Amino acid sequence: MPASGKPINETIELGDLAQSLFHGPSAHLAQHFNIAPGSTEGICCASLKDPATLKGLLDQYASTLFDKDDFRSVVSYWSQWYFGFCLPPLFLLANVGDCEIPSDLSDLRVVLDDYGQPQRFILTTQNAQKLSCESTPFGQMERLFSEHLAPLVFSFSARTGVSAKVFWMNIAVILDYIQDVFLGQGPMNLKAVTESRTLPSGNRNPLYGPYRPASSEATRTRRVCCLRYALPNVTRCPDCALQPAHVGHRQRTVLGADKRTTRMNEEDLNTKNAD
Repeated sequence: MPASGKPINETIELGDLAQSLFHGPSAHLAQHFNIAPGSTEGICCASLKDPATLKGLLDQYASTLFDKDDFRSVVSYWSQWYFGFCLPPLFLLANVGDCEIPSDLSDLRVVLDDYGQPQRFILTTQNAQKLSCESTPFGQMERLFSEHLAPLVFSFSARTGVSAKVFWMNIAVILDYIQDVFLGQGPMNLKAVTESRTLPSGNRNPLYGPYRPASSEATRTRRVCCLRYALPNVTRCPDCALQPAHVGHRQRTVLGADKRTTRMNEEDLNTKNAD
């Protein structure tokens, strides 16, 4: 993803922006994201680039809640929580500050709940570079793509046997949600990323087309299955490619990003604990 608009020599104070960042449909994210320079709470996200380290966390998560379930589905489910809590605040910060998206995994920490599921992210830097007026959607995402998303997708896929396409589409669904629900018609345009078949380099865009073409949102389905259907006591994705929810019962939800899904459904947890 080559550069298409570089940051200029002007620093934005992210801490000031974060104070009033979350409101309306994003208000719940204030409990799941904060900026705390020097914090050592949780796990440094840079360590997740090591497939062995990530596999250890996923094994523990699976053994706690999903011991007898399909491991591939467990990994995809965990990644949906990770990206669902992590990406919206980063894009909201960049949108409000007209700055680079915080992208260095060394500056980001993830706090897991008692089950080993991502619940909160801590950004340990307060500064970001202002973007130039020539910046494009792909240019603004360049560092996030190469320094955060691509390494983690590789790490997820390397030790789990899950196709990288599953994780890229989990991310693309979240980007689509961020644009429609949080950003709206503002200056940042993530649809330009998820609707382009190719990257500026001409290579295939792994974030292209999270949904199959449909006449409306009520009838669309995911292009690549998230595998959640194989977790018996987990609510099925409403856009499931294999068995979509009935049109009249659909509610657009993205794990973490949607306030109705800030943790595993309590009924699902009670069922798991009773097994």
